[in-house]
Amino acid sequence: MSCPFKHLHAETPSATAPSKNNSGGKINKLVTFMQGSPDAAFLLDYEGKIVYRNKAAQLMFLTNVHQMSLCSIFSFNQSSSSSGDGSGDCWDDLAKSLSISEPQHHDVTVLESDGNTQLGFRLNLVKLPPELMGNGNKDVFACAYATPAHDHDREKVKRNNNIHSIAEEVLDDEHLRRHMKDVVQASLDPMFSLHQNGTVVMANDSAVHLFGYSRDELVGKDIASICPTAREVQNILNFMHAPSMNKQQITTAMDKRGKNLSIELGLSLNQSLAGSKEPIYFVHMKDLTALEEKKSEIELKDNICQAMINASFDSMFGIDQRGKIIVVNEAACHAFGYTQEEFLDKNISMVCNEHDGINHDKYLHHYIRTGEKRVIGKKRPLVARRKDGTEFHIELGVSEVKLSNGESMFCGYVKDRTQERLDKKMLRRKEAVIQDEFFHVEPDDARGAMKGLTRCTH
Repeated sequence: MSCPFKHLHAETPSATAPSKNNSGGKINKLVTFMQGSPDAAFLLDYEGKIVYRNKAAQLMFLTNVHQMSLCSIFSFNQSSSSSGDGSGDCWDDLAKSLSISEPQHHDVTVLESDGNTQLGFRLNLVKLPPELMGNGNKDVFACAYATPAHDHDREKVKRNNNIHSIAEEVLDDEHLRRHMKDVVQASLDPMFSLHQNGTVVMANDSAVHLFGYSRDELVGKDIASICPTAREVQNILNFMHAPSMNKQQITTAMDKRGKNLSIELGLSLNQSLAGSKEPIYFVHMKDLTALEEKKSEIELKDNICQAMINASFDSMFGIDQRGKIIVVNEAACHAFGYTQEEFLDKNISMVCNEHDGINHDKYLHHYIRTGEKRVIGKKRPLVARRKDGTEFHIELGVSEVKLSNGESMFCGYVKDRTQERLDKKMLRRKEAVIQDEFFHVEPDDARGAMKGLTRCTH
């Protein structure tokens, strides 16, 4: 069986809720979540074979473990496996005892390639629920996370210290609830607190304003009806026992009128803020609608500006004060033989002749340092160089544009003088021919002309 997930880790999770028969979107989000984990993570099939591993697992276990049995990689202690021998036959017993609600913790060892050194690990196994995987997916059964044993020991000591600290702080439920309300309300961006089942506990004024619901309408509402991605991520955090998303996601949400809004989503878990054993999730949203509209407006202006630049029959370049090309039009691409991609972010010296190319940066730095204008605001004849190495005569005009960040941008307008020089040369040749015909007379022709003139006078 080939790995059904090898093409999924690079995909971006969908912002919409997956259909009941489409488990691909859920798998994508699970794989994306696993890829962001600093711990080694594996997906296992029903036979205990590895069908997917994240980047941390690839670095920690350099051997290609694809399709290898989990029990052939890790040696389980007798207390961890009812088979008692710690061999590769332990999977059946492990699979029978796996639970969806609670992960199993096993102390395991891995034998190094030298055959002598054994490394200790803490292995967490959890059975994946059907609602996370999709009813039609039979390739994945469980998820495993492996952490070095010494990391687990440090975390255990830290957790025990935290338990003692919490035990010393006695606060009543009402105070904790007021505190949660203060946390949610203090956010300037839309924020919700959720029960484990995804229903809204609290919503702040920004959420009420953005989505158009009243506060009473939001309380008790399923977050999936507002932002399906938030509910899907909450499910993943719940089953993976993770405290928060590794990074924020760009997705969509829907307001009361049915309008889709572009948002940035963050989600975190707090185990004790509500004063009960049930975990509380905080959903943070940032409205990107105005930002997206601004980006669209900027893109439109950029497109209009580029279209106006391309409308010029003469070549045009825009460079920054380091000489890097940041704007170029189609006429320049045609005249010099480069594509726009070949021009952008390259130094303008690529179109200069050998002498000017060597000294161009020096000329530019001199102007930036002293402000002495030698070329700016003037037109001057120069020789330029095409991609194929041929040189041709041009007329260059340069203007300076001051940017809002204090730096300068320079616009160069290049007129190809090749045809103009050819026309002038041809005109000089014609003038020479005309002068030769009317003013340069041979001696024999002069005598004949004088005889004819004498006859005419008689």
